[in-house]
Amino acid sequence: MFTPNRPVLQDTDAKEVLHSFGFEFNSSRLGIVLADWEVEYGREWILLAIVESLHQGRYKLTSVGQILRCWQRRGQPRLSFDREFQRLVLKEVWQPIVTPVSDAPADEPLFSTGFAAAGHATTARSERKLRALAGLSQVG
Repeated sequence: MFTPNRPVLQDTDAKEVLHSFGFEFNSSRLGIVLADWEVEYGREWILLAIVESLHQGRYKLTSVGQILRCWQRRGQPRLSFDREFQRLVLKEVWQPIVTPVSDAPADEPLFSTGFAAAGHATTARSERKLRALAGLSQVG
């Protein structure tokens, strides 16, 4: 039964992830289950629980429900996956936290004083540190 004040889950995201990874579920009840979970746990927790279930190798909708109930008892999600895994599963677009240091092509010197190699090494080291602090893996 539809209740006007009840939030409607944008279930295309959750359903798409469940379908694309071959989760086992009763398709006739999926919309109802997801709508109930959204009211009880919130959309963000549902998507995170699906990712957590995938990370644990548990491909059943009941596993997602168990994870949600466990998190509710704790009062917060307990994630065993990293941000990169979440991006891969949810097909999120990566957006850099820091802007690139230099847009100069690799064959152009970074400095005109002859310290291009040292400057590039320092820049690469700084970028690695920033990525580590932000929880991002090294790309490339």
